[in-house]
Amino acid sequence: MPTEPSVTRRGIAAAFTDEESLATTMVVALIDTYGTEALRWSPTTIRLETEHDFSFKWDDGNFDRLMAGVVLVTSDRFYKSLPDFIELCNILSGDAVQPGVFAPADALECAWGITEALLLSPPDDDDEEPFVPDIRGYIGEVAKSEGLLSLPDILRIGIQDEDWRARVNYEFSDDPIMFDSIYQAEAGKVEEINSIIGARLSMLVRQVEALPLKNGNASKLARGMLSTAGKAGVTSRQSLLI
Repeated sequence: MPTEPSVTRRGIAAAFTDEESLATTMVVALIDTYGTEALRWSPTTIRLETEHDFSFKWDDGNFDRLMAGVVLVTSDRFYKSLPDFIELCNILSGDAVQPGVFAPADALECAWGITEALLLSPPDDDDEEPFVPDIRGYIGEVAKSEGLLSLPDILRIGIQDEDWRARVNYEFSDDPIMFDSIYQAEAGKVEEINSIIGARLSMLVRQVEALPLKNGNASKLARGMLSTAGKAGVTSRQSLLI
């Protein structure tokens, strides 16, 4: 890698080492530094090259998130394989990799995984159902198991079912008063997930804007991400400020 100004080196190293760095941020930093050919490197090569060039040691959690982001960019496994979908959602949300151990992804983890997938590797515009039936079914079962009577905004991309509420049967659905009470409580859960996703998207925008990019404009890239997220129904608390 060519010698970089110290401010650029510090900025990229910070993106790789900050424990709050998100996968998208690190993938952008990786591509800007080494070009898209870095996406074809082995994990070992990526680890060794970045550690050598920026004089740091990877935290396993950060490196796992980076590699999850690379998988999103270089394959369709997130959209086509349920085991990969679950594992990637977990990693993107900060869970540690546990080889051989099944850890289900909850609704919030699914929502954030889909958000980063849409930013890094959006499906074709004419692909009305980018996820295979197994993944759509999994998202539906997760939402049902968490008692959600409606879907967080981003999960509608995964299920694309306008009749979600009508399809879910609940014990008190024949009692309008009780059902309304339950619905109000669960609506709060949905709003909480939407709020967390929006706040995390704001953090991602700030991280990307802070990158000392050699190629392209970080602010313009961040705006593009917000536009992509907005088309998917995800809003950022920062969207009116940049």
